[in-house]
Amino acid sequence: MKKLIFAFMMVFSAVSFQQAEAQFLQVGVRGGLNYPTISGIEAGTYTGFHAGTYFRFNALGLISVEPGVQYSQKGYRAGEASSMGSTSDRLHYIDVPVLVRVTILPLVNIFAGPQASYLVGRNYDGATSFTTTDNLKNYDLSGVVGIGLNLPLGFNLQGSYDFGMTSLEYDGMDTRHNVVKISLGKNF
Repeated sequence: MKKLIFAFMMVFSAVSFQQAEAQFLQVGVRGGLNYPTISGIEAGTYTGFHAGTYFRFNALGLISVEPGVQYSQKGYRAGEASSMGSTSDRLHYIDVPVLVRVTILPLVNIFAGPQASYLVGRNYDGATSFTTTDNLKNYDLSGVVGIGLNLPLGFNLQGSYDFGMTSLEYDGMDTRHNVVKISLGKNF
């Protein structure tokens, strides 16, 4: 009987520890659409996407810290959709946000934090086409603000706004990224 009680206590302790660890740390994936603009350039958005992973550390119950890493497309499109007047520039970044989330209702949270981005590629199409990143800074610092919804089965939905805090020095101009993101995520 003592052995049975001891075995039951060991299993109960292991399950309790695993649940406590899962409540402290959540790992997830997230992806969605980007609607970027570059301030200082007369151009429209060039819809892109983002995808990556995050780690959520639940600190004080209602507050969590969420570092992540994701691939993100930014850039712009200008002019008519004809072969002579259209220009587009798709910029490829690796974003590393560090967000602080505050739960305001059981299903709703708000978040904010800094984001560092590293330029990894470019596709420019206009009168000429090229992929060089020589006339751009290879990093960007932004702020991120947004709101999220916790859905059943570990899914989450969020909307966020990334606002550039440093100049891209796009062709020597003072320009900044501004990106609206809509994302769907899944906690594991």
